[in-house]
Amino acid sequence: MTIGEKIKQLRQQNGITQEKLAEYLNITYQSISKWENNNALPDVTLIVPLANFFGVTTDELFDRDTHTSEAEIEALCHRDYDLAHVPNKETIHERIAMWREAVQKYPKDFRCLKYLAYALYSTLDTRFEESEFQANARELIPVCERILRDCTDQGIRDSAIQLLVFTYAWPYSDMANEEKAVKYANMAGSIYTCQEKLLEHAHALFTEEGREKSEAQKHWNNLVYMDFLCGNIVHPDPPCSHEDMIFVLETAVKLWETLVYDGNLLFYHCRVGRYCVLLAKHHASLGHDDEAMNRLEKAYYHVKSFDEMPAETEIPYTSIFLNKATASRHPLDGCMEDLKRDMGDPCFDGIRQTAAFQALFEKLN
Repeated sequence: MTIGEKIKQLRQQNGITQEKLAEYLNITYQSISKWENNNALPDVTLIVPLANFFGVTTDELFDRDTHTSEAEIEALCHRDYDLAHVPNKETIHERIAMWREAVQKYPKDFRCLKYLAYALYSTLDTRFEESEFQANARELIPVCERILRDCTDQGIRDSAIQLLVFTYAWPYSDMANEEKAVKYANMAGSIYTCQEKLLEHAHALFTEEGREKSEAQKHWNNLVYMDFLCGNIVHPDPPCSHEDMIFVLETAVKLWETLVYDGNLLFYHCRVGRYCVLLAKHHASLGHDDEAMNRLEKAYYHVKSFDEMPAETEIPYTSIFLNKATASRHPLDGCMEDLKRDMGDPCFDGIRQTAAFQALFEKLN
């Protein structure tokens, strides 16, 4: 089917006359007649407006194979997932370039816009040149606003809202604006009516399978709620003393050990391992050498447990509060290198030459 025949088909399906379509495009109806009779082609500047007018992608307008485009976008999503697990400047730049190209090719596919926005947000970090992260913040905002204007997929809209809040609330950005951050935050749903909470109820009353899904959602939510709670308490604002941070971090570890009383933390070994590293640093800063070494040993146990999880395999939790939920690890996920880097911190200089520290460091190599 030619593009002219496709335009005629879409126009007739929508009950639009040539004259009305011409009015919207600010051209003559004779031009449209020529397209539909295959006597002329639309100007390239009209392709996107035409696609947007009929609510189709440019691929559909050109009658391309949508299965091919879907497969290509899925492949890009998988590539993005792999690159995001190796977060450095090179992989972030590759993601941005990849999604910019995809948005050009599939301008109405909101997944491409969402992933472009996330890639751009990855540069809002002081490791990047200021000129780069400022430019990317300015590019990110209209991408997210376009999603909110035109996209009806709630999950993608939620991602756009999240990124707009984070960008406007980031103090290093020229775009920082508390009023706008609050405006977009108020567009998000309440925690009491969020998707994850409502799914606890959606399945519960119908079938045995539905009740299983409801319990699985509750147990998954338990993990997420605990992660949010501990994440909040271990980042006090303003920062507090070493002594107070030791109390805070010990509390977070105890909370996880209460929920996962059998020690089968699976994915969340990485979280508890991180808290143990931070505890070690605070103890070392106070000269508590034995305590610092003890926390490093515990951190190693959790890091090792996380890294030894089989990749891409769903494994069930075994705590009674969680045993309907499962966890998996991406092949590129790993914490051992992070622990090795942490042990190079100057705060450990007082115990660096001890036999225990040296033995632990050897295990990391």
